[in-house]
Amino acid sequence: MPDRRIALSLSFYGVLAAGALTWGILRGNVDLYHYPSPWWGLTFPASTGLALFAGVFVALLVIWSTRVLVRRVSWARELHGEFRGLLGRLTGPEIAVFALTSGIAEEMFFRGAMQPAVGLTLSGLAFGLVHIGPRRAFLPWTIWAILMGWVFGVLYAVTGELLAPVVAHCLINYENLHFIDAYDPRRESGDEAPKSTDPPRLVGKPVRGD
Repeated sequence: MPDRRIALSLSFYGVLAAGALTWGILRGNVDLYHYPSPWWGLTFPASTGLALFAGVFVALLVIWSTRVLVRRVSWARELHGEFRGLLGRLTGPEIAVFALTSGIAEEMFFRGAMQPAVGLTLSGLAFGLVHIGPRRAFLPWTIWAILMGWVFGVLYAVTGELLAPVVAHCLINYENLHFIDAYDPRRESGDEAPKSTDPPRLVGKPVRGD
């Protein structure tokens, strides 16, 4: 089963990456790595240094906020539980492959190919709309993905390099998939095995003393 899920991830995101390259060819610019008109206009090595720093910084901020929300906010805790049920147990290789393939291929497509063509707003919205879960409980995930699509888009536009959103996206997925697999909110709240507050009862008939 793990090998099958890894193969599916490689196949799906391989097709998405190929679609991004095809889009670049059709628009006449296959360079998906560099943003056509960076907001700050930095050049190498300053642009690469900023991209790496910004990607890591945003990733750490999102990873920290995810853990705070899951432990303190009901909708985030519910969403976390839904992901645990949907994904099941994850192995280390699965997490690594899922994080890398999704982070690289999605950034190639939505930032590298789509953003220069349709703009930051529409590309971020499209990114969020493909993150729709099977149930209503996944709605916050969709909204969160739209916001993150805009954040990743700003990283790409400001630094001028796809490295920034790729680093942020891969790190967030890697750490949050580990968190989903390892942390069960029900254990912390005691929902799995509620303890009885009733006094202990004797088994059998009481012994009478004559």
